[in-house]
Amino acid sequence: MLRLSSICILLSCVACSSVDRNWKETIPVTGVVMADGKPAEGVSVTFHPVGGMDTDQPSVTQAMSDKEGKFAATTYELADGAPPGDYNVTFTWGKLNKISMTFDGDAFKGKYRDPGTSKFKISVVSGTPVDMGAIELTTSK
Repeated sequence: MLRLSSICILLSCVACSSVDRNWKETIPVTGVVMADGKPAEGVSVTFHPVGGMDTDQPSVTQAMSDKEGKFAATTYELADGAPPGDYNVTFTWGKLNKISMTFDGDAFKGKYRDPGTSKFKISVVSGTPVDMGAIELTTSK
C-alpha cells in the first residue's frame, strides 16, 4: 500500500510540473541555410536577443539545419520558435566528431559567429511566424 501511495504522489508531482511551466510565448521562425550556393546540413543557428538575455525569464533559442538546409528555431521544444523580440542571428558550421559527438571547427571560419557584427537580424512579433527565406553564406574568406 505504501508503494502504491508513493507512486500516486510521484505521478501527481510530475503532472503538476508539466502544467506549471514558466515558458514565454514562442513564434515559429524558419529558414534555409545555403553555403556556397548549396543547402548546408549541420549548420548551427543561434538567435541572440538584441537587448541581451532576459534575466527574469532566461531562454536560449537555437536551430540546426537539416540535409536540405532547412531549420526551425527551438526554445523549449523542437521547432517551437522564438519568443517575441529582436534578434541578431549567427551561424557556425562545425564538423561532427563521431568520438565525442561534438562539433569541431567552423567551415565559415568565424565570419558569421559574432552577434555584434551579424548582418542577419530579425524581429519576432506575437502571432506572426517568421520565414527568413534562403540565407546565403560562403565558406571562403
